[in-house]
Amino acid sequence: MIEALNDFYKKMTDRLKQLRQEKSELEEILSFYAKVLAAQQEMQERISVTEPDLPEDTAKLKIEEGFPLVAREYFQVDKEISALLFQNLCQLSLKENPVLASAGKNLLEAMASERLDFDNLVDAIVQNETEIIKTAANDLDLAFPVLQALTKMSIQPSLFVTAAAAAGQTAMDTWRYGYCPICGGLPAMAALVGEEGKREALCSFCGHFWQLPRLGCPFCDTDRQEVLRYFYGEGEDQYRVYVCEECRGYLKVLDTRKGGDPRGLAVDDVATAHLDLLAEEEGYQRKAPRLLGI
Repeated sequence: MIEALNDFYKKMTDRLKQLRQEKSELEEILSFYAKVLAAQQEMQERISVTEPDLPEDTAKLKIEEGFPLVAREYFQVDKEISALLFQNLCQLSLKENPVLASAGKNLLEAMASERLDFDNLVDAIVQNETEIIKTAANDLDLAFPVLQALTKMSIQPSLFVTAAAAAGQTAMDTWRYGYCPICGGLPAMAALVGEEGKREALCSFCGHFWQLPRLGCPFCDTDRQEVLRYFYGEGEDQYRVYVCEECRGYLKVLDTRKGGDPRGLAVDDVATAHLDLLAEEEGYQRKAPRLLGI
């Protein structure tokens, strides 16, 4: 399993290198994320969590009936290693990211003075209890998305272990839902793969990849083609933004037939933040956060 996770990091690192060459205007943010990935991978092999052990017949039945294999509250987190990673990410924010520097400084001071209950914050992230995170952010005079993002990035190595272990429990070829078969998370981004243009989605919570239905909205399940369309930025037909007039959601999609790798999607998501702005300006809503960051 660790080999698969190392390959996952390698694909993201390789994509970062490629985009840093192609998009020099994004050097600052991509350089920061390169350091984030390196810090996460350094901690990955030190993670110790109990892997899910579902009976084969139970796992098969869940997939057949459309139930995720592992509910979010059953994802275990190595809080000791995650706390160390959180501190490392705060240090990186302080030294390498002008936008996050103040937040990194505040959080390091809050941990040193024990004003930040990291374990409670982790539980809130895993169980998606946003009010707890917002309260903590207010108490620390931080922006909610920043605290949420730094905490989420610190627990990702633990989430990756559970997702990779659960993915080996049973075949998931028949899964055709808009939510992740491992945890039920929504797609952060998707990719068109192969000559037939299959859609592979990246889970915004656990990092698993699964095949989405080729047509239809992954958020509200409508397949009415009259309410579904896509657009792309000028000179950027490699990236499409699929929008749904019914639920007003949108999903960015990378056409890997024109370059890129689906396993590096988390990086492409960061590099296409301007497309999020375009979609939001048109009144569409992003339904899931980025795997990397806010």
